[in-house]
Amino acid sequence: MTKDQLEAIVRDKEQYISRRTIVINGKTRNLAVPIRLLRQVHERLKFQLNKIKQPDYLCSPRKGVAQRDNAERHVEGVQLLKIDIRQFYPLTMQEDIWRWAFYTMGMRDDVAGLIAKLVAIDNRMPFGSPVSPVLTTLVHRPMFDRIDELCRSRGLTMSLWVDDLTISGTEISGNTITEVRQIIRDGGFQTHKIEHLNRARPINVTGVPIAAGRVQAPLPLHRRIQEGFVALRAASSDTERAAIIDRLLSALGTYRYHLGASTPEGRKTADRMHALKQRRGRMTITAVTTFSTQSLPDPAGSICLPWE
Repeated sequence: MTKDQLEAIVRDKEQYISRRTIVINGKTRNLAVPIRLLRQVHERLKFQLNKIKQPDYLCSPRKGVAQRDNAERHVEGVQLLKIDIRQFYPLTMQEDIWRWAFYTMGMRDDVAGLIAKLVAIDNRMPFGSPVSPVLTTLVHRPMFDRIDELCRSRGLTMSLWVDDLTISGTEISGNTITEVRQIIRDGGFQTHKIEHLNRARPINVTGVPIAAGRVQAPLPLHRRIQEGFVALRAASSDTERAAIIDRLLSALGTYRYHLGASTPEGRKTADRMHALKQRRGRMTITAVTTFSTQSLPDPAGSICLPWE
């Protein structure tokens, strides 16, 4: 796009924004989603900004790193600290974006201003834009670098998942918690949902449980699998069974990923998935030969479930 086209988008920005309110994990979010030409600009900026080398502590947004990977960083910690940064996106203002573009990236004043105007909606970082996750972490990287430096100096491990900060180690002192919170206040934010935990009890990190020194599968995933097998036993047609098996294979694959493919549970889950695939294959043969599946052995009852 030319400079004139970009400036035209800024002038008519409201027509390129879709607004709606949704509830995510009990939180009300006012989304401002860029559409059409503005969406193209945000997607292109995301593509370019993702080329910037990110620090090791950053887990999201990061390609190839999932919530399980974030949790696995803290399995050896005796104590664990979780801090949520309040209003991470809404308190990142258009001026903050300009300052990052001008002072950190070295862009010319007019270029930095144009980028800030293209990204910001209602004068702040939008919740619902593809560029927001990567750009917000870049804008506030000095704050997170200070926290990481503090943690390293005290033998602690830090990770960041969007606005959820997790710190683990042998001992996390009260002074460390105070200093981390002060660094966040210096960055213009407030903290809430602060949890200081001990691994003597199961710990949840960004939705992934840690117990007995290893990553576990989330409880909702266990329920999905259990309910899937109940539904499979109650299904009355091959078409219904095939759809349920597809969902079960997806859930079991996620379960195996969480527990690890080489663990006893992971290997047992792989056997389970193989049995389900065989059963689905027999359904296809049955549909062609009109042979009743009721006379075939049911692998669903022949192998111990990995969560039992």
